[in-house]
Amino acid sequence: MTSYELPVCHSVNSFDSSVLNVQQPQIDSQPDPQPKAVLKKKKKKPKVKHGNTSHAEMWREHHKRVLGMESNLDTKAPGYPASRVTGVIGLRRMAWQYMERTKKNIQMLVELSKTMRTHGAINPFRYDRVYTMSTLPLMRKTLERIDLENHDIGKRILDVTSEIDTGIKSQRKSKKIETKEPIKPFQMPSKGLEKYKDYNISIPTTDKDCWNLLRPHIYVDIFLKGSRRLGRVVVQLYTESAPIVVLQMVRTCICDMHNKFIIKRIFPNLWMDVDLLEHDNTDLSQPLEYDGKIIDHGASAYVLSFSKEYLQGFSGKICFSISFKPLSVANGSRVGFGQVVKGSKILECLQSYGTKNGKLSRSLIFSGCGLL
Repeated sequence: MTSYELPVCHSVNSFDSSVLNVQQPQIDSQPDPQPKAVLKKKKKKPKVKHGNTSHAEMWREHHKRVLGMESNLDTKAPGYPASRVTGVIGLRRMAWQYMERTKKNIQMLVELSKTMRTHGAINPFRYDRVYTMSTLPLMRKTLERIDLENHDIGKRILDVTSEIDTGIKSQRKSKKIETKEPIKPFQMPSKGLEKYKDYNISIPTTDKDCWNLLRPHIYVDIFLKGSRRLGRVVVQLYTESAPIVVLQMVRTCICDMHNKFIIKRIFPNLWMDVDLLEHDNTDLSQPLEYDGKIIDHGASAYVLSFSKEYLQGFSGKICFSISFKPLSVANGSRVGFGQVVKGSKILECLQSYGTKNGKLSRSLIFSGCGLL
């Protein structure tokens, strides 16, 4: 075998260097040092910048602004209204209930006292007392009771006989003599009958027939609906002023068709409008005969009249009015056919139920009518 020689390195400075080059490297007996444990550092989150201010600083500023914020709204608790606290709304109802309860208690005590005094005996002639807030029904009930008591007293007085024989013969009761009022002589102005001369109309000869034909008297009873009767009004009609209208009113009163009279409007200190409904007289739909000079509107009040607009006929109803005072301006524009002779005080009372625009404040009706 061929031998290989190791290369030898010759150094000028030292002889030992050549030996070291040939020697094998020796392994040290000391252990190798262990590597140091490396701590992992947490990565910092990158700062998010918004302009020159960080996100945290922006949040702090926003938090401060929120803490110092004040609301523009009223955050206080709502208070109770004064009407609810004081109970003003229910005072009227409570007062009414208290009055009703007190009234019932008083009535019950009166009945108990009456029972204790009479020991339960029932008086068949007792009169029920009317318990109302208004004194008018009580006054009417009292007057009716007084009239009935006076009537009973008068009957007992007439039946009284003396227990002692005075020797005077009892006089017989004199029969009632009906006194008839003398009929006034009828005087009619000649101007009213001049236009009938050519027709050969026979005029009644007696005063009574003349009054019944040319000056009939009718009456109407006025009633305040739901309350009381106001009274009776007597009207004298003038036949020659409007014969067809007067005839229809007399016919209505004879048949007692009071429900056909309706009060439409009342103007205080002026007049009252009344309608007569549903007439079956065909003559009223034709041109009417009239005489506007019979009644002077400016001479007296409470005159019945209708407008000259209806001279061509009424359509379904007769519209007339009753004046409350003399109205001279109505001469020439209205036809007067009647005048109130009794009951003017009642018509004065009716003015209180009217308004300036004519609307009725209370309902007024006619409860009766007739011919005198």
